[in-house]
Amino acid sequence: MKVERREAEAVDLARTLMVLSNYEWVRQKANDIDIEVIPIKGIDLLQTLYSENLNRPVRDIDLLCRNEADCRMLAETLCANGYRLEFPFALEPEALAAKHKVSLLSNSTTRVNIDIHTAFVTKKFFSQTIGRFNDDALSRCENSRMEPLDRWLFLAQHAAFHVFSDDKWIVDLRLLYDAFTPEQRKALALKAANYGFRRVMAAALWHCYHGEPAVCQELLNDLHLSWAERRFMNFVCHFNRPFSHHAFDRLIANYWEFAFIDRRSLRYLAWLRLMLPTKGMLTNIYRIKHPLALLFFYPLNVLISGFTSLLFWTVYALRASKAFCQ
Repeated sequence: MKVERREAEAVDLARTLMVLSNYEWVRQKANDIDIEVIPIKGIDLLQTLYSENLNRPVRDIDLLCRNEADCRMLAETLCANGYRLEFPFALEPEALAAKHKVSLLSNSTTRVNIDIHTAFVTKKFFSQTIGRFNDDALSRCENSRMEPLDRWLFLAQHAAFHVFSDDKWIVDLRLLYDAFTPEQRKALALKAANYGFRRVMAAALWHCYHGEPAVCQELLNDLHLSWAERRFMNFVCHFNRPFSHHAFDRLIANYWEFAFIDRRSLRYLAWLRLMLPTKGMLTNIYRIKHPLALLFFYPLNVLISGFTSLLFWTVYALRASKAFCQ
């Protein structure tokens, strides 16, 4: 067992070193065409939180460009140097505006896949404050690095969107939060409220500290959760388990993000956007492009989204009514 673990660690370290080497190559390509890239997620953590030991598995490269024009230019440059688009339509204006991301696949075993983002937070549960957070966080970047509190909120929403399904995200968030001073923690809570991240922050803290009930209770008490937010936490703590590809888990994962919207009116608007998506959103949801196919999928999307959202909110109501598990 120990031998297998050492072998796995050796493989992870080799992959990490390859990721770091690839990132330096990508950064140089970006510099050659006068484009700034901001490392995010795993590659950013490797160069900051885990810079001394590199014991954080990273499989690919995530980076951010300041605008769509830079994203498109960098993607085209990388496609001319051994990469290809995961989705052929990814660089079309409507698709890029809706997705805020271009995924590139490597044609070589010595290169890793790359995701180029145009915004830190792109999920629809921050629809009303997402632009303000993204603009403010970008303006606070120094030397192509996110400000620490922005980094924590960004990583927390990313983990929340993926149903906290990977333990490495919990480790990241806990290590970052443990390093904050009391003043920074207060500032983080204020920033979370300002941008509509209160539910995300509460859920992330619970996932980080629920193994220490007294600490967890103190941190959540400091947030002064409302009745509706406590019902939300009832729902969250009942899904602290590995998620599978079973139909029920996929249903929860698909609609999970709506529960994180702080205000009821904004949850309703987000649901309407899902029911009646833009052309770009519909293209990204169903991976289709042909105009006739899009016309067919509009009514089909209403039926699918309406039925599955009804199932989800029924589950939410039942789980939220249960006792809060600390």
